[in-house]
Amino acid sequence: MRKIIDLPHRVCASTCYINGLEDIFEWKGYRFPDYFLSVMGGMGEFTYLKFRNTNPPEMVYCGANPKYLLKELEKIIDFKQEVIENRTFRYTFSKIKKYIDEGKPVVAGALDMYYLPYFESTYKKQHIPIHYILIVGYDDKAEEILIKDCTYSGLKRISFKEIEKALDVNVKGMSRKNTIRVFNLPERLPEEIDIARKGLRYRAEKMLRPPVSMFGIPAMKKLSREIAGWSNEASFDHLISYATIPPHIPKKFDNSDGMRQWKSLVLKELGNRYKIPEWIKASAIFRSSGEIFKEICFAASVRDRAKVSKLLLEAAGLEERAYRIIESLSL
Repeated sequence: MRKIIDLPHRVCASTCYINGLEDIFEWKGYRFPDYFLSVMGGMGEFTYLKFRNTNPPEMVYCGANPKYLLKELEKIIDFKQEVIENRTFRYTFSKIKKYIDEGKPVVAGALDMYYLPYFESTYKKQHIPIHYILIVGYDDKAEEILIKDCTYSGLKRISFKEIEKALDVNVKGMSRKNTIRVFNLPERLPEEIDIARKGLRYRAEKMLRPPVSMFGIPAMKKLSREIAGWSNEASFDHLISYATIPPHIPKKFDNSDGMRQWKSLVLKELGNRYKIPEWIKASAIFRSSGEIFKEICFAASVRDRAKVSKLLLEAAGLEERAYRIIESLSL
């Protein structure tokens, strides 16, 4: 048996965690700007974690865990997700085919890119268990699933055997093996401007007044005070990797802006579209903050703790001002 769901597809590299949901929204008649859902879900923010018995013992993230990003979006946009995780592949695969037969595309992940044949640079070369795809069909005769991937246009194919291996991923706190999602959308979504107002105010609240000091502006200031005591080399590399798109240690730092450029682009586009000058002003501030993050990553690469500390305080001050501008707007 062969079954395929025909739906539009957006190519937008490094947004695999949200790309499938974007395609589903557009399929239902709602096209949002590039990076809109990423920003509303928490990309371009700040988390500082410390654990004695982990490697590295200090971890800095500028992005949002996809698992929690989708939960955040559920609070902002009126949709629901069904999640199946940590079951046998046989059970999960039967559910995938059942959903496809019902006309429901399936987001699968996290996946290990080692088993995805269309990524020639990593296929059978490097284990990277952080990828997500949208499954839109299957072909029993060819023993393949049909998928859409944020990096490529058109359909890609993965054999049944390799998708089984790719789904066998456990990433603590992010994804368990054989995780899939389907999304149930209401008959009508809120208007884009209403989603933007609600989402941006929610993000401002979380950055300015997080429930604990490991998040947001307080976390940036906390790290500025504590980085002088960092002794583990891997902690510096972690900071650099997770401020860079995609996460890696770069030779240059052009893409190491902590996803502030994404936030700046979204705010500028929305500000121009809806004639909201405060969002355009905040956009310019985040663009400046992104340039500082590039300097932070370079300073971290040469282990200049004093420079990282100074730059973090500078970025925190800028972003605090931007979020207060966003927060000041009435709903």
